[in-house]
Amino acid sequence: MNICMVNKFTSICFAILICVANLPGQDSLDCKRTFPSGITIEYGFGNYSLKDEYISKEKYSGTLPYYSIGWARHHETYVYRLDMSYRNSNNIKNYNVSTNITQFTLNQGFLYPLRNISIFQKDLYLWLGPSTEFFFFYNDQNIAVSGFDYAQSLAGLFSIGLNLNGIYPLRNNLHLESSLRLTVLSLGFRRVDNEEDDQSAVKLLTLFSGLNSSFDLGVRYYLLDRLSVKLAYKFELTRISAWDPLLSASDNLIIGLTYRF
Repeated sequence: MNICMVNKFTSICFAILICVANLPGQDSLDCKRTFPSGITIEYGFGNYSLKDEYISKEKYSGTLPYYSIGWARHHETYVYRLDMSYRNSNNIKNYNVSTNITQFTLNQGFLYPLRNISIFQKDLYLWLGPSTEFFFFYNDQNIAVSGFDYAQSLAGLFSIGLNLNGIYPLRNNLHLESSLRLTVLSLGFRRVDNEEDDQSAVKLLTLFSGLNSSFDLGVRYYLLDRLSVKLAYKFELTRISAWDPLLSASDNLIIGLTYRF
């Protein structure tokens, strides 16, 4: 993972959100027919890489399954959404040394419709809104220790962020979908070694010092009026640099099922 590329990704995503935020709103009736409200369950698998300098400057990599459940509901002028994801694996390795990674994310927020854009005589629907998020990371390295020694790393973020969603209907029952999530301001916590330094375990972070983000792009097919299936690519990036740097990235193939109540 290249730090310069991470900084460029962060800057580009933030610029996109600023530009889209200037678009005026659209008719909420259109979004009610297009946005996949209801309950959604997702499963994903793919590659994961990690550099957690609290434990080691070496890069660890492997596979980290993705499980998620979410809820979205339309109101008069906005969409309310709530979802959580869980990831765990002990198959993250640096040669013969393995580690057990656990990640948990709880995200809730509001999406407000923006003016739709006409592309190839079809409408691209956009939603933008604020969110709050709790992110938890735990790294438990599988090595022998003695006494009071340990090889464990802990980090978390309580964040305010932004969500951007886009849907482009290819046909009535086939939609191209994409979303982008960024944390903007966070209260971060990190395990620190009090014997090595006197850093505080809690700090206020910006998106440049405490970022948790995701981007996905996929297609949704409506099997029935109330039931749809989604196949997508998801990229996740976490970077916490206010303490010993933590940097993780993953790309995943996601399969999801949504039932509209």
